[in-house]
Amino acid sequence: MRKLISFLLFVFLSASLSTAYSSPFDLSTKKQYDEVPQFENFRYWYGDIQYGFITYLGLSDVSGFETELHLHFAGKKPTRMTLILGPGGLTEDSCISDYKAVVKLLNQKYGNYQNQNVTKDPLIDDLIAVSVCVPVRTELYTIDTYWRTKGRTIVASLIGDGEGYYIEIDHIFSRSLSHPLKKLKNTL
Repeated sequence: MRKLISFLLFVFLSASLSTAYSSPFDLSTKKQYDEVPQFENFRYWYGDIQYGFITYLGLSDVSGFETELHLHFAGKKPTRMTLILGPGGLTEDSCISDYKAVVKLLNQKYGNYQNQNVTKDPLIDDLIAVSVCVPVRTELYTIDTYWRTKGRTIVASLIGDGEGYYIEIDHIFSRSLSHPLKKLKNTL
């Protein structure tokens, strides 16, 4: 857990906060990109700027967690960056505590979150589970935590896909009408 906290502190606190649209990994949200941006500790996997989506894989597990990075573009400008932790490194015993550690770090950087949505399928009441994380893995329980700051939305999500657990940290830079979180604008 301490290694996770150290890693996330490095990633999110190393970003310059001098402009209203600064972002993690020193990705400029005002710049138009012609070439695929490169990031330390991540390797380009697929996608391109014209397609509007680029995926990077972590070169090595960080603090025991597999990592993946997604960039979304509108035109040549980045609109969203998603850091994915997992599934490797997140376990049935630690998914909730690791998620709480991530939320705590984001609270330290952006202030207390504005909204937290817990989605709980009614089928969860019929499930006998040895851990709270079992319903997460079976997609019956998700948590989304939202921050709104300096013209962007940050969303930390704990999700499962039937095989594992993931913590996704979205930085949404654009206020594009086509973005599904646009509806949250008035509530954040």
